[in-house]
Amino acid sequence: MITLINPNANVEVVKRLDISTPPLGLGYLAAVLRKEGFKVRIIDDMVENLSFDALLKRLKKSIMVGITSTTPTFNSALRYARRIKEALPDIFVILGGVHVTFRPLDAVKNSFVDAVCIGEGEETVVEVAERVEVGKTLEDVKGVVYRSGNEIVDNGPREFIKDLDSLPFPAYDLMPLERYSLFGEHLEQFPVITSRGCPFACRYCSSSLFMGHRFRARSAENVVDEIEWLVGDFNAKHIAFSDDTFTLSRRRVEAICNEIKRRGIDIEWSCSSRVDTINEDMLKKMKEAGCSAIYYGVESASEKILNFYRKRIDFENVKRAVELTKKYDIMVICSFIIGAPMEKKEDMKATLKFALKLNPDYAQFSILTPYPGTEIYEEAEKKGWILNRNFDDYTAGKPVLKNFFMSPQEILRFLRYCYLRFYLRPRFILKEMRRGNFKVILRVIRKALKK
Repeated sequence: MITLINPNANVEVVKRLDISTPPLGLGYLAAVLRKEGFKVRIIDDMVENLSFDALLKRLKKSIMVGITSTTPTFNSALRYARRIKEALPDIFVILGGVHVTFRPLDAVKNSFVDAVCIGEGEETVVEVAERVEVGKTLEDVKGVVYRSGNEIVDNGPREFIKDLDSLPFPAYDLMPLERYSLFGEHLEQFPVITSRGCPFACRYCSSSLFMGHRFRARSAENVVDEIEWLVGDFNAKHIAFSDDTFTLSRRRVEAICNEIKRRGIDIEWSCSSRVDTINEDMLKKMKEAGCSAIYYGVESASEKILNFYRKRIDFENVKRAVELTKKYDIMVICSFIIGAPMEKKEDMKATLKFALKLNPDYAQFSILTPYPGTEIYEEAEKKGWILNRNFDDYTAGKPVLKNFFMSPQEILRFLRYCYLRFYLRPRFILKEMRRGNFKVILRVIRKALKK
């Protein structure tokens, strides 16, 4: 038995906004392990909230426990590892995820962590499980950093998976699907990732380092097979494509849209896009195939700040993308970041003004957070910009980075003001009342602004 755990932690989006979704990464790991003959269990403690005694009872037959962690859940993952190892010392404990990929020693220096999985984990976790099952060491297993007696051994990175179609679909049947929610309502949407790797190198994002700069894509047929499976077996009502940039390859987007229409699948779906990777013909095809929302990373109205982020987008492209998306009655969600070190209050006000002028259906405002692995983190370390090294606070909702012109409290107040100014506009409220969403929006605003 292999048990995979998503640890409970004070994650902003889950605790404040009541948004919880199935852990896609663990779903893939469980699926490949099961395919290779292992018994697998997933414990999503983010939504299950088990007592430690209850958790231990579900671990007793396990030979290996895998714990995933992002930066804001890393300390929590360590707490789980320590308590599990203290109670059940014979269990092999391995951590994986974005945070430990870039800071493996933070985890494996602790005696209660046996190994860390670096980067993409599907092939690595199977090889580790096979070694653990027969009592062999992890010597020469690529993609792991592990403890060998008093030594820490780094086996080097594993090559990225070339054929993503070869992966089985995520093991959603092992997850507590009845517990996932969106703004307090039962979740009927499922995440689907159709590609890995990002050729863009935005300095605040670790994705291109974690999954590689090379864009690797699943075939349209394989993607739509998964959609059909989710609709048929799990009664999915909405698909959330979780790619960094779903629209990177126009030909592939069109192929997916055509395949959805050819099979007659009645499904709504959403995706993320850059403003410079869409055009009118693509939007028309996406709408016809069920696209209901697109998430655009706009980030700032300051060219200076965008250059610092290495975002490389044009403001005219932003306006055009938003206008075209609205033209085809596709919902627009835009994200904006405040709090870069050299950003003045005037820059932040300009970003808010730009958000109001664009008038997307919804806006997300966050505070620049230097996640380990990113260029901004490395620069912040060298220049002494990091104010807070408690990773629990790396939620994008708390200032942890120095700003040359504003205090952390001023930035936090301005973040709250952005939400108030955007969501309490009379025309926004009227629009949401017509949509029947106003109660939900009020609940979100109250939670988002709660100190």
